Amino acid sequence: MKINLHSRLVVMTICCCFMFIIGCGTDDNKQPSITKPKLEKTTEEIAQVEVDFAAEAEKISQTLSAHATAHASRDIDEAMKYWLRLEKPDVFMGRHGWGALMMSEKWSGVKESFEETLKEIGRNPIPGLAEKIGIDSRAKNATVRGEMVQAWGGAANYLATLRKDKSGEWKIRAIDFYQGKEDHKLIKEIKTPA
Repeated sequence: MKINLHSRLVVMTICCCFMFIIGCGTDDNKQPSITKPKLEKTTEEIAQVEVDFAAEAEKISQTLSAHATAHASRDIDEAMKYWLRLEKPDVFMGRHGWGALMMSEKWSGVKESFEETLKEIGRNPIPGLAEKIGIDSRAKNATVRGEMVQAWGGAANYLATLRKDKSGEWKIRAIDFYQGKEDHKLIKEIKTPA
């Protein structure tokens, strides 16, 4: 029987592969070793920040007062320094007046609305003194309810929301000027934690 070179090569390749597979098999006596990570005892301290709600409420009142003063002097640029400078729709001003809801969105939209209203009507809707302030537990967000400096298009009340900016200063994020007790639907009021 004559075996050609090609057949020998095939047989040798199969044998080599078979021996390789057998040589690479696992030894049933050896168990793979698992190294468990060493657990280090860490003490995690939770920093509890005490919020002085009275001091925060005073800062919020000062922000609204400075905002009203800037409007009284007809300085829109100065008034807009008290607004959160974001070009996002969550910065807005809603005015329920003259039988309609008028919305201005984004910092630039609120500024433009103030400029146009001052030019056309001669005054802007301005939040007055805070009657009720709600601050969240981290003192990062707040809502303020009160009456306007003077009625504007039938609206006499406001609900505003403020947020601390990166420097920790309270800035107006949104204001909803409304007429009746339940007209405001644009802002969810915050209750100060007890």
